[in-house]
Amino acid sequence: MQKKKRLLMVGLLVLIVIIVFPPILAPLAHDNDSPRSAIRGEIYKSGHPYQSFFALITKHDYRDKDYGQLYNVFWFNYDSPTGQTATLCYTKELETEKYEVSCGTGP
Repeated sequence: MQKKKRLLMVGLLVLIVIIVFPPILAPLAHDNDSPRSAIRGEIYKSGHPYQSFFALITKHDYRDKDYGQLYNVFWFNYDSPTGQTATLCYTKELETEKYEVSCGTGP
């Protein structure tokens, strides 16, 4: 019985960490030092801290000389009527070794 209580306590602690820490840690984790981090930072800035950690980001072969590398971003947007958001993002490396992001929602 003692083992079940310990397992339940550990499970509840893990659940609390998963619920509480993403909004707190997002600004520290998404510091624009990589293209994916910059995209996740943009999702966080748009008011979606949990989705910034769970977004699926895939790199395309296409690279624009002005906008940078193209990425597909799939994430759940609770503000959208359908919930699913397919977003196209370009990331461009700046001279400060940080990345700039420009995103737009797909069709």
